[in-house]
Amino acid sequence: MLIGKYGLQFTIIIIVAIALSLVLLGLFIYGTYQGNALISMVPQCQTLTASQLSTRTPIKHVIIIFLENHSFDNIFGVYPTNGTLNGSLIVQFTIPNNLLTMSEIPSYLEPVPIGIYYTKNPNEGYIPYHADWDYGKMDGWVRGSGPQSLYYYTVDQVAPIWDLAEEYGLADNYFTPYLSESAPNHLFLYAAYAPVIDDYGPPPYIPVQESIFAELCQYHVSWGYYIDPREPPSLLDIKYFYGINRYSSHVQTWSDFISEVMNGSLPAVSWVMPNPINDMGPPNNMLYGEAWLLYIINTVEESPIWNSTVIFITWDEFGGYYDHVPPPIINGEPLGVRVPLIVISPYAKEDYVSHTLLTHASLIAFIDYNWELPALNEYVLKSNIPLDFFYFNMSRGPIVFSQGFPLIDNIYSLPNVSNYRDLSSLFPLTLQISLNELPYSRYGLSNITLAELGSQVYVSGNSAYVPVIYTPLFLWLIIALIIDLTAVSLLPMGRKAPRSVPVKVLSVISGSVVTASIIGLITLTTGLLNYLGNTGEAPPLLLGYLIGLILFSIIGLVLMRIRHGLHTLIILSIIIPVLLYVLIYVQAIQSYLMSDKPLLIYGLLSTAPIMLITLLMLRAYVSNNTWARGLGYVVSVGLLSYIVMLMIAFTYIRLYQPGLSTLLLPTELIGLLLTITWFVMQIGGIRRGVGHEL
Repeated sequence: MLIGKYGLQFTIIIIVAIALSLVLLGLFIYGTYQGNALISMVPQCQTLTASQLSTRTPIKHVIIIFLENHSFDNIFGVYPTNGTLNGSLIVQFTIPNNLLTMSEIPSYLEPVPIGIYYTKNPNEGYIPYHADWDYGKMDGWVRGSGPQSLYYYTVDQVAPIWDLAEEYGLADNYFTPYLSESAPNHLFLYAAYAPVIDDYGPPPYIPVQESIFAELCQYHVSWGYYIDPREPPSLLDIKYFYGINRYSSHVQTWSDFISEVMNGSLPAVSWVMPNPINDMGPPNNMLYGEAWLLYIINTVEESPIWNSTVIFITWDEFGGYYDHVPPPIINGEPLGVRVPLIVISPYAKEDYVSHTLLTHASLIAFIDYNWELPALNEYVLKSNIPLDFFYFNMSRGPIVFSQGFPLIDNIYSLPNVSNYRDLSSLFPLTLQISLNELPYSRYGLSNITLAELGSQVYVSGNSAYVPVIYTPLFLWLIIALIIDLTAVSLLPMGRKAPRSVPVKVLSVISGSVVTASIIGLITLTTGLLNYLGNTGEAPPLLLGYLIGLILFSIIGLVLMRIRHGLHTLIILSIIIPVLLYVLIYVQAIQSYLMSDKPLLIYGLLSTAPIMLITLLMLRAYVSNNTWARGLGYVVSVGLLSYIVMLMIAFTYIRLYQPGLSTLLLPTELIGLLLTITWFVMQIGGIRRGVGHEL
């Protein structure tokens, strides 16, 4: 018998394979139980109407509109004078901390030309954004987000937004929570926490019970999340909340929002999300976003809920656009670059500029404050509440923004922008109250927090959730099972491996799929993926993969053919990825990654395990053949591995950068099936005495 002939070693391989299979099965069962248990802990949602709920202020409706990718200086850099306007009203407006308050506007900044309502999209991502920031010097824009980041809008493009700031309140000290792209900043709007630092995922998820959605449900506060129904679910930021499907009835359409506003049935808290065309994010036409925004504001102001409403308008992150104010350092990490916050309400102070330090979590703090809820978490507990915007002793009537702008007749329409050269004539609007009659200062700040008010905390500790089958542990166990099965090639019987063409082809294909899986898993495990939200950062990494696959294929070939080389090959295949992990860890704790140049080296080092896989699956065809033929085998595995990795990368991009583990798991399972087939053919061929060589 085969086992009897090769003794204990083969028996150990089989026992280890069975043990690993049982562990994987056990983890799968546990993961299913864990996921179901999390879902079962999601609070039920039986809410009261806005009018039935008691509040600390006259505000019964909070509406949050979340736009995309503009810094404060990009929109309000030369507000309100535009650098040259000197009208009797304009010169009285409160000037925020912007380009006009600098000794002079830097010469490298340029206004967007009149008649142009968009710019080229700045480079985005953790890496270029940290290069922009440059440890607070704010001087790395050209090498970071690029020359296109140095443009700013003027009254000619954003007069309607300036009108809103003039009539209501504007924050000039509002920072995004993360110096990175959209995903972590979006998550802070709902959870004041993010398990990611760039645009990737899920997984990881946030359990929905740790979000403001669940807290509102727990305390019976009604809420709604309003989207364009044409939007793909993969673009919705609520996809990061595990269990959000329990609240699917709260995810509604723009049409529902408009209808509920007009009939007075709007929930207490509403999030209104734009689509990728009208979100104002570059390179989109700003007029599309302004028209959509004004349609919503006009609808609210003309509705029965106006007298009890506040609209918070902000941007998710700065999009790579220049801003001159260094973000504060909180808990050793910089906040993201400033973005505008506009506060619209009948109780909002006119021409008010708030200097209060605020972030997206401050909007959650206002919700918790207004409905007398516990602070969602510790971050919200310590966040300033945007209360200084309000003067609750007086209510103002609505302002309808209608004249001279390409308004739309329904929320799904796009404006006709062909006849608009500039919008400068729309600013300023006539004020409702003369500035010298206002009973309050037109600037100020407030440091009131829920902590100072003695609030409790709803979520004592935030956690990221990754389903067990997508954890690195589960994925590495599959790789361990594959390596265990292929270890049969290291036994004496491995020298008698079948040498037919189908077996050789299967060896190359299996080796390629497994190699690609391991490299992807190294990328995931080392944390390298954390810095790769922007697909523009992928080329140096992919180039590093290609160079490394070819280089280590050749090194592996040499080591397989020299005396005592096998031990060196195995050690290098393990040690080099460990070294990579150490390099990235040191990078993370000692400095910030501000250039994509290291990505080439990181990618190259990730490919070292190809030596081990070619040893395990192709040793019989590489060691005992000519150098040329051996080189052909190993390079074939390397190039085919690269093709598999490109397929994973393109799928990753096409699916809007989900958690990489969701793509690695099916790839590994394919590799496992191929390996099992290879194993059976190897054993079967040996037993039949197949051993002729082509």
